[in-house]
Amino acid sequence: MNANFIIGDPRVFVGVTMILGGLASFAAGRAVALTWRPLGLLALYGLPLAFAMRFLHWSLFGEPLAAPFAAMVAYGWSLAVQGLAWRVTHGALARRQYPWLH
Repeated sequence: MNANFIIGDPRVFVGVTMILGGLASFAAGRAVALTWRPLGLLALYGLPLAFAMRFLHWSLFGEPLAAPFAAMVAYGWSLAVQGLAWRVTHGALARRQYPWLH
C-alpha cells in the first residue's frame, strides 16, 4: 500500500489535516478549557472536525470522502491537538485562579 491509497496526496494531507485541522482543533480545545468543561467533551468535538477535514479533502482536492483510515488519522490528530490545547490552557487557568497550589 502506498501513501496515496491511505491518506491521499501527502502535501494535501499535511496542509489540510495537519495545519488547518490542527489550528481548528487547537482553537476547539482551548475553547473547552476556557469554559472549564471536562476533557471528555473533546471526543465529541473531534468528530465534526475530522469530518470537516475529510470534506475539505473531498471537495477541494477530489480525494475519496469515505476513506476510513484517513478519517481515523484526522480524528486522532484532532484529539491529540485538542488535548494539548486543553492541557496548556487549563493549566494556565488553574495557576491563575489557584496560585497557592503551584
